[in-house]
This record gives sequence, structure tokens and C-alpha cells, in this order.
Amino acid sequence: MPTKPEFQIGLVMAGAISAGAYTAGVMDFFVEALDAYYAARSSPDWTGPTHDVRIPVMAGSSAGGMTAAIAALHAFHDLVAAQPAAAPPPKPANRLYSSWVTDISIERLLETTDLDDPTAHVRSLLCSDVLLRIVQDAFDLQGAPRQRDWIGCGADRSLRVMLTATNMRGVPYSFPVFGSGRKDLYGTLNHGDYLDFSIGMPGRPADGVHALDIRDTSTPEWSLFKTAALATGAFPFGLAPRRIDRAPTDYRYAQLVGFDDPASRCFKTIGPDAAVLEEASYPFVAVDGGTINNEPLEIARRHLANQGRNDQDGKSALRAVVLVAPFPNFVHLPEKDDNDSLIHVGPRLLSTLIAQARFKPDELAKAADDKIFSRFMISPIRPSAGNRDAEKYPIASGVLDGFGGFLHESFRRHDYLLGRRNAQAFLRWSFALPDTNPLFAEYHASAAWERRDAWHVRDVVRATHSVLRSEEKDYNKKQYAEAVNGPEDKDGLPIIPLTDAMTRPIDIKDGDLPKPLGARRDAIEKLIDTRTSTVVGRMIDLDLLPLTDGMFLGGALRWAAHRYASELASRKAKSIVRSALESVGKAFP
Repeated sequence: MPTKPEFQIGLVMAGAISAGAYTAGVMDFFVEALDAYYAARSSPDWTGPTHDVRIPVMAGSSAGGMTAAIAALHAFHDLVAAQPAAAPPPKPANRLYSSWVTDISIERLLETTDLDDPTAHVRSLLCSDVLLRIVQDAFDLQGAPRQRDWIGCGADRSLRVMLTATNMRGVPYSFPVFGSGRKDLYGTLNHGDYLDFSIGMPGRPADGVHALDIRDTSTPEWSLFKTAALATGAFPFGLAPRRIDRAPTDYRYAQLVGFDDPASRCFKTIGPDAAVLEEASYPFVAVDGGTINNEPLEIARRHLANQGRNDQDGKSALRAVVLVAPFPNFVHLPEKDDNDSLIHVGPRLLSTLIAQARFKPDELAKAADDKIFSRFMISPIRPSAGNRDAEKYPIASGVLDGFGGFLHESFRRHDYLLGRRNAQAFLRWSFALPDTNPLFAEYHASAAWERRDAWHVRDVVRATHSVLRSEEKDYNKKQYAEAVNGPEDKDGLPIIPLTDAMTRPIDIKDGDLPKPLGARRDAIEKLIDTRTSTVVGRMIDLDLLPLTDGMFLGGALRWAAHRYASELASRKAKSIVRSALESVGKAFP
């Protein structure tokens, strides 16, 4: 049987904090759409393209990494999609929804169970115990494992999952400095790390890759997978860091440090210092992978391209990275800030360093360029009707610097459903290629080609309402360029054709909108008081005890510091929560 033309997609999920609910909604729709396409294309009534679509790799950072991990589990299990104006699916039938919408909340994050042991040090401002439970529950899935035809590439049926982490220990790399007249090596530490897994029935072994069999999730390798999922989402200070112990030889193959070799047009990996490879193991403490690498586009791209390059032209592209970015960091002019006091500059320095570590304009520009067909991006969009607050916060999770979604379940449900709605629009009207691309060669040679007009992508950018498939003919055909800098003069066909059922409008009506008045503010504020008092008290009485122990009036100083710091922190936190709820109310009037 001849091989079908195949398009390969690398799914990359950016950091999102509570907006992981949005990313999870996008993944929900992708799974449902691909299942529907594969089921429908063999029908005698099918008139659309029939090529293969494969997903060989998912990569994620922070909340995006946690979502990638859960999505990878569902890639081998049935998933019941979440729908507007309907009851949520049973939890084992959709762990994307349960993990990000129903099981997480500000109430759970303000618990104090992590400090029940009086000898426990403070590891984070918020309680991370709920995340442990969510990760454990994510493996409680409906039905037996299944092999989907759209996972993997070619004969490989496994799924690579790459989860970033910020390695607090760092990995040393060094090289000689020529011309200095010295034999010393110039050394650097790399803190941008990631863990690489292959999931399947079984997973595919490879150097530096942890092969996981989805049919047996009780192995030590799966424990590492769970820890990696928690580590990539360990937001600095807010959530507890994680300890990871990995084989030093992993760094010999990890595509962390290297260069693009112009001769071979491949990425050449540079290994770490020999001392690293001589260690029996390489343990480190890890925090949020998004601290340094918030959009792990390159590691997914390199795997997708098999160390080479992905064609960018519309006439030849057969692989693409799709970035899901709940907070895409669109360009804006930073506010003027002349305050040079230490107490002001100090806190800003951390955010400055993080922003610089994430600075990679070339990658994001390619994802946003509609003439480059090797990178695409999905980000939140909804009708704003001229409401500036709605434009600022298309998702409710955007308030409170990304933590806003935790304030109420209705916030997360809305964002999840918006993720599904935006994914549908993306697959219908953006994720496409010129119909001259060889991906559609089989379709071109079939009798159904004469009916391709119904499948040509339409330009619905000016639409103000959900567009039914029967209404699409009222819009002009969208034109695509065959070359990156060429004219847009070719009709386009979808890379993932949607069945009629998958084009039904996903309308988010009043019942599914965020309800800031539903947040139990009084109860939340009491929990804030308890959490801040417990955290501050433990830090003063245990973590900071050496600073005052033995001092004259040391006990009095600790008592005063506890009372003052707790009250100050609690008052500030409650003020921020009130402001966040007001912002959601303005964005969703």
C-alpha cells in the first residue's frame, strides 16, 4: 500500500501559570479534531483531503509543560471533550479539564498542609500539595491504553515529550580562549535544562531519552516523568521546587548547547565538561522551566527536523511547530521608570533577568509570520466590542500576573472553552497550506479534487459571529504564498481538515462566562491570613532563627517581626486579589 503524504506537527506549550486552562482547552480540541478526521476520511462520503497528520513531539514549559505531560497521557487514552453549556466530562475521561478547571483552586493553594510538620522548612509561598494530587490523579484515566494513528512519524508510533526545567545547580561547559597565552579554560554554567521522554506501547529508546511504556506506569522512569512535570511548573517562590537526579550522560546528547553547522545544515551538540560525565549521578534542585525558556520552540523544532531544517515555503513545508501561547508578549513600550532606589530596583532585577533569558524575537517572529509555514501560533482572542479591559484580558487568567484563574472555577472554565474555540478557528482559517503543496498530491489525484472548492480556506477575519460551514461560501478565499517572500496568490487547504461536527460553533454564553462575584472573597481573605501567618511564622522561627538566636531580646524581635510581616504580607495579598477580581469584572461586564 503506497505511503500517504504526511504532515508532522510539533506542539509547543508556553508558560501560562493558571492560563494552563486555556492551553488545555486547545489540546482538548486538537485531540477531538484529529480523532474525527481519521475516522471520517475513509468514508465514501468524504470529499476533503486524505493525507496523514502526525504529532511526533510535544514540548512545554511551566504550566505548558504540565499540560504537555497530561496531554501526552491522553494521546494514548480516550478523551471526552468538554462542551459549552454542558456538564463537565467525568474526571477520568478528561484529565485536561479536571486538572486545570475543577481540581485546582486558590483555596487549595492557600492550605497549610505542607507545613503540618513543625520541622518542615518553607519551600514556597503557596501550598503545592494539591499539585502532587493532581499529577497522581492524571494517571487515573478511562479505559485501556490505545494506539492512535496520528501519534509519531513514519513507522515510529511513539511520542516524544520534552519538559523544560531551570537547573539551580547548573551544568558546566568550558572552552579554550585562543590568543590569551594561557591554558585555562573559559567556563560557563548552563541553567536552562530539559528532560526528554518517549512514550508509547512501548516508548522508543534513544540516547539521553527515557523510554516509557504507557501500559505500565509504575516504573521509576514514570516517577521521573511525574517529578519533571511538577518541576517545570514550580513557579519561582510561589510553588515548591523539586529535586531531580538524572544520569550525567544525558547531557552528552541533550540539545542544550551547540551550534548550527553550515556544512551539514545540522545542529551539532556540544557536551558538558568531562567532570560532569564522570559523576555517578547529577542531582539538582529545579524550578519553573519557563524562568529561562518559556517557549521551547527550538528543542521541538530540532527533533521535528531530525537535526536538520524545516522547509518554510508554502510550496514545500511538510513539518511545523505550533506554539500555544496564552501570554504571547506582544510588543509594547515599557512604562517610564526613574526610581533608582534599592528597594525598588531589587525586586525589578529578578523580572528583568527572567525577561532577558526569555528574549528570542526571531523565534516568535517566525511563529507570527503568515508567510512562514514551519511555525504557527495560537493565542487568546475573543470579541471585545471596543472594551479596552476585554482587549487587555481576553482570558480571565490574565489578571494577577497570570495567577488570576485560580480565584474561581468559572474563570478557568471560560479560558478552557476559549482555548477550544480558538483552536477551532485556528484549524479552520489559519493552519493551512497552498493547495499546490505536495501534501495534497493524493487528494489532487482523486475524483474528490473536483469538489475542493468547499474545502478551500476562507478569509473570515472580519466576521463578527460564529461562522457556520454553510456560510463560508459567502467569504472570499484566503490566499497563500508559495515562497516566504512571494506573492499570496494560491488557494489554501487545511492541514487538519475539520469534519462537519467539528465546525459547529463553540459559543461561550453567559452561563460559561467568568463570575467574579462568585468568588468567596471573605473566605479567601481568611485563608490568606492563615497562610501568611503560618509561612512568615515558620520562616522566622525556623529558617531565619540563626540570625536572631542568642541575641539579646531575640524572642521579642521574632515576635514583632512575625506580627508586622504577617500583617503587611496579608494586607498586600488581599489588596491584589480585590484588584484582580475588579479587573475581571471590567473585562467581562
